[in-house]
Amino acid sequence: MQQNIAGISTRAFIDLTADPDVFCGGGSVAAVTAAGAAATALLVLRLNVKRRANASVREGIQLAIATTEAAIEEFLASADDDISTLAELLAAQRALKAGGSNDAYLMALTNAAESPLRMAERIASFLDVVEAQLPISSRFTVSDLGAAAVLAEGAARAALLTAEVNIALLGDANGSDPVVVRRLEERRAELRSKVVQRSIAIEESTRVMMLGTGSDGRVRAR
Repeated sequence: MQQNIAGISTRAFIDLTADPDVFCGGGSVAAVTAAGAAATALLVLRLNVKRRANASVREGIQLAIATTEAAIEEFLASADDDISTLAELLAAQRALKAGGSNDAYLMALTNAAESPLRMAERIASFLDVVEAQLPISSRFTVSDLGAAAVLAEGAARAALLTAEVNIALLGDANGSDPVVVRRLEERRAELRSKVVQRSIAIEESTRVMMLGTGSDGRVRAR
């Protein structure tokens, strides 16, 4: 089923997600959440580029704005991709049970594992942009960067959980390549560690900038 998530309302997307007759689930919700996180950061970037204090780094901020705008489009496209990928996997499963091609099933499973990994990689790159903006953001807007990072982390972890399940299914499938499975799992584990660590660092920096204290309650220099 071909969808255009960017072209429907929030209510329509929620109804679509909850509809058992539609191939829409956690992966597409994760992608839309990532798009929302990027939009939240984009608000701060557009404010940062106007600040007189940031005149010397304005060109870099403009580049970050363009990068984040592109990320939003990529995340929304990932929502559509997740729906079509799931539909293809379910179709391949049904075909296999009916005596169809095992190779087609393995290909669909591999794509179902790689699709959320690609989304998580884009989220990791987005977090790099967020972290770079922290020092040049005001105390009154930096909270949105922290919120964007936490939302993005949640989206990445949801996507990576989907990837983990599909990697396990691929490993159990007849004819699967154990080297491919191992590389996919290593990629997943590395991405999860990177995203979580980066999000924690951004949240901590945000808290220090806003409150002057870290998560342990100790006073930090601003």
